[in-house]
Amino acid sequence: MYQLPLIDDAAKLAGAMASIRTAMRAVAGDSEGAGRKVLVDKLNDLALRAGVKLTGGNTLSISKATLDKWLAPSDVSHPPSLVALLAFCLATNNVEPFRAAARTLGLDVMTEEDRRLRDYGKAIIDMKAARQRQRRLEESL
Repeated sequence: MYQLPLIDDAAKLAGAMASIRTAMRAVAGDSEGAGRKVLVDKLNDLALRAGVKLTGGNTLSISKATLDKWLAPSDVSHPPSLVALLAFCLATNNVEPFRAAARTLGLDVMTEEDRRLRDYGKAIIDMKAARQRQRRLEESL
């Protein structure tokens, strides 16, 4: 009975990088366009300002070829690092690749709008509960 979650966890983990790469490709756009070259510049600038390395190698910057390897569905030998994934999300102002990673753990990402809607819904539920309490008190009088 305990092995089913292990199999499910293994399946989630096995598909995690494919999901992350798919989300990153959707955000990055066409490999032939100028968008990826601009994205490489943004990533390198962000990494330089933050003082972080995006790859495990000795280089402090990445090339378009490295970005293309990170995004290639068939290139399993060059996954983006966690820092690279975070930098990608910050550079593109898009959390979908990180959302794909979080879903591997059964989690999701909440945006500011999601948070406002959650708070609004909670306020509505709290108001209904208060009205019910008020109604009960009034009935008991």
